[in-house]
Amino acid sequence: MKTYQSPTKDKKTKKNFFMRNIYGIIFGITLLVVAGVITLTLVLTNRTPVDNNNGGSVDVDTPPAGPVYVVPVENYTVGKSASLTKLVYSTTLNQWRTHNGVDILTSAGAQVKTICGGTVKSVKETNLEGFVVTVEHDGGITSTYKGLGEVSVKEGDKLEANQAIGTVAENMMIEQNDGAHLHLEMTKDGKLIDPASLISDLSSDK
Repeated sequence: MKTYQSPTKDKKTKKNFFMRNIYGIIFGITLLVVAGVITLTLVLTNRTPVDNNNGGSVDVDTPPAGPVYVVPVENYTVGKSASLTKLVYSTTLNQWRTHNGVDILTSAGAQVKTICGGTVKSVKETNLEGFVVTVEHDGGITSTYKGLGEVSVKEGDKLEANQAIGTVAENMMIEQNDGAHLHLEMTKDGKLIDPASLISDLSSDK
């Protein structure tokens, strides 16, 4: 003999099931949502960079290399270092004054080269400093070479890195007690900086 249940009773049974398990259902849905978010995050953060160079590789973490500055003469010793704010004594002038560059001691006639590629801004000759060549580089940097006896460049010349610009004079009148040397000054955006800050080999600590 078949038994028939009231539709109303079935509805109440289903309703009671959901009420009894409502927290479990919510917890299960929450787990599914969290799992989906974590999976999507992992997929997006582990994407491989697209290589637009045929057969090449792209290093997205390495910034472009900046210019490299080198000592402008080959055989040298570092003499008087830059002292842009503190006064130092000049035996030639018999006075205390700032020293705006680095003295690179070398032999008279030694070849002087650019510390980096650039454009010749000016070429001057003075009684106290001999020939003076100023070169403009990228990034607002300029280099000025004082105490030259001869020059082989002119204003407006485009120079490669390590290109000859002249030779060291017998002495520079304003620093004649220091012997034959190249006096190198540098500026950044028009302000004097210590050349040793960009050319580590000119540091007096080396």
